[in-house]
Amino acid sequence: MSALLLALLLQAAPAQAPAAASPAPLQEAAPAVAAPAHEAAAAEHAALGGDAHGAAGGHEEGPSAVIMHHATDQPFFGLPSKHFVFLLLAAALVILIARLAVRSYRGGQIPRGLGAAVESLVLFVRDDIAEPNIGHEDGRRFTPLLCSFFFFILGAALLGLMPFSATSTGNLAVTMALALVSFAAQQYAGISKYGVVGHFHNLIPPGLPAWLLPIMVPVEILSLFTKPFALMIRLFANMLAGHMVITTLLLLIALMGQTSLLGGLAMAPVSILLSLFIMLLEVLVAFIQAYIFTLLSAIFIGMYAHPAH
Repeated sequence: MSALLLALLLQAAPAQAPAAASPAPLQEAAPAVAAPAHEAAAAEHAALGGDAHGAAGGHEEGPSAVIMHHATDQPFFGLPSKHFVFLLLAAALVILIARLAVRSYRGGQIPRGLGAAVESLVLFVRDDIAEPNIGHEDGRRFTPLLCSFFFFILGAALLGLMPFSATSTGNLAVTMALALVSFAAQQYAGISKYGVVGHFHNLIPPGLPAWLLPIMVPVEILSLFTKPFALMIRLFANMLAGHMVITTLLLLIALMGQTSLLGGLAMAPVSILLSLFIMLLEVLVAFIQAYIFTLLSAIFIGMYAHPAH
């Protein structure tokens, strides 16, 4: 900064003398003043701020940059989106597991191993989620969709726990797509049974006074979109939060290491043990979030397939 001020003072002195004689030389001298000042500023920046600029340019990352690096999407092996890659991997994994489970039924054999595990989960979705909330007939009709929700969300969450992977359901676009599919199923459940007019007429409780219609109609229309919005935000936030907590716990080692080497070494086992605990908890969260999304979708579908009023 002192070098910059000195350069400005030295260049400003000769420019003031011709200014009193005529304004023309001042206009010609102005570029000559600005150029050395700019060069001095650039030299000072290169001498004093070059390292800071390199850190800001990505050569060094602070703790917040590391957290956002793991929380946001990024290119992956030349592909534009890492979340998209693991979305495809999760879908392929679900299809592969389903094919292997179906193959175990060939020849009239009793399924074992993977086939028995998949069968128990499918029966759980059908008997404990679909039929109690949608009904016996409609529940069986929507069981394939609900099973797709359950297995895909579970597979995506478990893939995200692997090293160097990503949780595709931690991306808002992915959860929005799942919520839109659920929204379409909800509207189809009502329209297929009551028609378009009857479906939207069922949104209004019978016997409602006419003066309440201007209030209730906008509220009921808004409720159509709050249900998928809740599904989208709930799944996205829960999937993202676990990885943020694990990353933050591991960053405590680097943060304590900046104060002293002993502090970093002392924090390392604590952070690693806490991260392993959260990682094991994430396995449970994967099953819980798959169950909650599937359950809420079944409840919303049942609300339109069998209106309470």
